[in-house]
Amino acid sequence: MDRILVIGAAVLDVSGVGAGQVQMGDSNPGVVGLSVGGVAKNIAENLTRLGLDVDLLTFLGDDLFSAFIKSHLAQAGIRYPMSISRPGPSGKYLSIHSHDGVLATAVNDFRVMEELVPADFDRFAAYIEGFDILVLDANLPAPVIDALTSAYRHKKIVVDGVSRAKVVRILPFLDRIWLLKVNRGELSELLGHDAVDIIYGVKDLLGSGIRTVVVTNGADPITYNIDRRIYQTAIFETKNPVSSSGCGDALVAGTVYGLVKGLSMHEAVNCGKKAASFTMEVAEPCHPLLNPKVIED
Repeated sequence: MDRILVIGAAVLDVSGVGAGQVQMGDSNPGVVGLSVGGVAKNIAENLTRLGLDVDLLTFLGDDLFSAFIKSHLAQAGIRYPMSISRPGPSGKYLSIHSHDGVLATAVNDFRVMEELVPADFDRFAAYIEGFDILVLDANLPAPVIDALTSAYRHKKIVVDGVSRAKVVRILPFLDRIWLLKVNRGELSELLGHDAVDIIYGVKDLLGSGIRTVVVTNGADPITYNIDRRIYQTAIFETKNPVSSSGCGDALVAGTVYGLVKGLSMHEAVNCGKKAASFTMEVAEPCHPLLNPKVIED
C-alpha cells in the first residue's frame, strides 16, 4: 500500500457557531469550541482514521498551544516523528459559522509556517523520499512548495488550495501536481477571473499540465476530471449540519483513500463526498468516528 506524507499546518482552532444567522459587526450568541485543526493535520487525521499508512510533517511554535496540539496528535494516533517546534507562537485559526454550519468569516495566523524556507526541509530529504504520495497544503510558502514539488515531482503530489489568498502560490507549479482540490473561489484565483462556468474553468486549468482537479462549490455539485473529460456529482446532504469546517479536508482524504485502494476516480470522489458529509455533523474539523465503513457503504 502507498505510504503517504502530509506536509503543512497543524494549528489551534477556535470555532464559533451562531445560534442563528450570523450578524456581521455584532456580538452573536452561540457556542464556541476549541480544537486542533490545520488543513494538513485534518487530512492526516482523516487518513489515519481510514487506516492508511500516513505521517504528518508540520511545524509548531514553542508556546502552551504547542503542547495542546501535540496532545491531540497523540490521542488521534497521528504519527509526526520528524515534526519540530520553532521559536514563536503556534498557528491559530479563528472561524465563525452560522447555525446551519456555513462559514461566515475566518482569520488565520500561521506565522510559524510563513517563516519556513526550502533549507528547513534539507534535513528531511531521506525521510520524504520514503513516501509514495505527498499531500501539501498551500499554507506552505511558495518557495517551499516550489522546492518540494521540484525535488519530488517523481512522486504523486496532492495539493489542497486552502484559500483564495494562498492558492496562487501554486500557480507556477501546476504541471507538477497529480491531484488538486480547490473550491470555486480558489479556482477563480488560479484562472485570473471569476469561474462562472466551473466546467470550462477546469478545462482551462488542465491546459497547465495538471493531471486531476476536484472543485467544490458549497451545496452545488462537485466538478472533477478524468483525463480531458469533465464530470459533476451532487454532494451528499447532511441531515443535521453543524459546521463546514474541515469538510474540504475530509473530501481530500476520502478521495485519496479511494485512489490508494485502487478505486476509479468516480468511486474515489464518492468516498470523499461521504467523508465530507459525515464531517459536517460535528463542530470539530475532523469527525472522531470516521472509519472505512462510513465511506465504503
